Amino acid sequence: EDSDIALRMLYLLPGEPIPRELPGHDVVFIAVSQSDRTRALLEQLAAAAPTWGSPVVNRPERITNTSRTRAYELLKGIAGVFMPPTARASRAELEQIAAAALPLVDVLGGAAFPLIVRPVDSHAGHGLAKVDGAADIEAYLRATAGDEFFISRFIDYRGEDGLFRKYRIVLIDGVAYAGHMGVSEHWMIHYLNAGMAHSAAKRAEEEAFMQGFETRFGRRHGDALRLVAERFGLDYLVLDCGETRDGELLLFEVCTGAVVHAMDPVDIFPYKRPHMTKVFTAFRALLARAMRRYAAAA
Repeated sequence: EDSDIALRMLYLLPGEPIPRELPGHDVVFIAVSQSDRTRALLEQLAAAAPTWGSPVVNRPERITNTSRTRAYELLKGIAGVFMPPTARASRAELEQIAAAALPLVDVLGGAAFPLIVRPVDSHAGHGLAKVDGAADIEAYLRATAGDEFFISRFIDYRGEDGLFRKYRIVLIDGVAYAGHMGVSEHWMIHYLNAGMAHSAAKRAEEEAFMQGFETRFGRRHGDALRLVAERFGLDYLVLDCGETRDGELLLFEVCTGAVVHAMDPVDIFPYKRPHMTKVFTAFRALLARAMRRYAAAA
């Protein structure tokens, strides 16, 4: 938007072959996020990408590492980073846990209640719930569709004032940028349900976060963010995160397709556009570097 980059989008349908020739372009950006539904497509793209003769931003074979279970495996043990283990559980397994016929630790080693449960491939809080005990699992399953679920430990990440804070961080070529910050009384934060537009105090806190990102949050977690970028090896990656009570970077999700935008009303969020312009400028520079690197290696 309002840039000197022309965007051509190629939509791919499941089961269809990848075109041998792409529309005219300088750089290919893979905009397919990881999910069970897209796994086969990402594998197709990974096989096709070397034949295009073009620089590719976000290698498809690396995008598959952003699944909830694989991301934990990649990131465990990194100093300053905490991501609770995540396991896949079938509906039948959860029913057995609810009935005390299957120990929870047999599905999620070392885990104890409370847990976070969500259907596989769900996003934006759909079907996401905290269960405090086995009896709550039974009620959750009655109310939620799906055959497979992700389960992980619930981490109480509220601050000393009792509020929860979730940050969206954008990693572009390994450099971290502020995307947004949500402040809420509830642990399950999505920017649209955090009431940011209705609270001047919350907006002031987000403004301070964005304004001081490089010298505060970004510096405090600088080493951790660099290591996360290195582990995934993706040119563009979005993190949803918080902070543990011990000050570690608490990762909720890593994704290549999370929304990063400047569409909030300027009269309510006047501070956001300059910071989002930094993100957009960095992304444009990434495209230019991808072209130069490819030309140099050719």
